[in-house]
Amino acid sequence: MATLTAGSPFPAGVTFTYIAPTGSLDLTACGLPAKYDASKEFQTKKVVLVAVPGAFTPTCQEQHITSYLARLADLKAKGVDQVIFIAYNDAFVMSAWGKANGINDESIVRCPFHGSSSSTCPSSLLFTPST
Repeated sequence: MATLTAGSPFPAGVTFTYIAPTGSLDLTACGLPAKYDASKEFQTKKVVLVAVPGAFTPTCQEQHITSYLARLADLKAKGVDQVIFIAYNDAFVMSAWGKANGINDESIVRCPFHGSSSSTCPSSLLFTPST
C-alpha cells in the first residue's frame, strides 16, 4: 500500500464534506455541508493535513487543534495556505469544533473522514505521523 508522506503527490479522487465558515462563531448557526475536493485543492496550495480521532475529545481539543492554532502564524510564514483537520465526525460537529475554537475563516478547515458517506478516499491511502 502507498503511504502519504510530506511532499508526496496527493492521490486523485479524494473528497470530503465540510461546512465553509461564514465568519460567525455562533454555534447555533449551521451552514450546509459542501464538497471539498482535496485532490484539486491540494494541487495549488501548501497544506498541512492532520488526522485526529475526534473533535472535542480531550487530547484533540487540549493538544492537537490548540497547538496548530498557536503556531498558525509560523506555519503561514513558512508558506502554508491551510491546515486541514480530518476526524471521525460529521460536518456539523467539525464546524462546531472550529467555531468553539474561534476559527471563523478557512485557515484551518475541518472535514469529516469516514463519518460521511460522501467522503471518499482510496483504500491505499494511509496517513502516517511525522516527527
